Amino acid sequence: MENEKELVKDWIEKVVIGLNFCPFAAKPFNTDKIAYLIHIDEDITVLLKQFYAVLRELQEEPSEVLETAFIIYPHSFGDFDDYLSFVALLQTFLEKNQFEEEFQLASFHPAYQFEGSQPNDLSNVTNRSPFPLIHIIRSESIQQARLLYGDTLNIPEKNIANLNALGVDGWNSFCEDNQLPYLSKK
Repeated sequence: MENEKELVKDWIEKVVIGLNFCPFAAKPFNTDKIAYLIHIDEDITVLLKQFYAVLRELQEEPSEVLETAFIIYPHSFGDFDDYLSFVALLQTFLEKNQFEEEFQLASFHPAYQFEGSQPNDLSNVTNRSPFPLIHIIRSESIQQARLLYGDTLNIPEKNIANLNALGVDGWNSFCEDNQLPYLSKK
């Protein structure tokens, strides 16, 4: 399971930070304030309990110690539609348990496909990862990022524009140079 964690850390470093997909990801990454949790159970009830435990840990630890968390599902949710259903369930869980003011979710999947896009659209790679992942972000961190980086709502559009400028060949070269075969568009 250490291999899964290392692959996710490598993806964050080379793709998310390296391509500046998230301009405020470097700080918690470089200061080791990210929890990486690998959940291998496939029982939804167990996964919800584990998700709740991560939320509670984030509540208990100050952001100076633990900024954010990635839950890695290496053996679950291979099907993207099943994954989206699970993400919707987690979002509902946040809302019903009054966590939505405190935390936000970001979703990543090896077969990520934005609504309205084609499976092979280059724009989809901004949310493609080595495994299905849930990124739990403190709402206060997003507010701080907005103060530092301005309008964070336009980040996805900037990322897509940068990828389109890079093109499929440039993207594939980047993946090859950085040993990221799981993201290649070949």
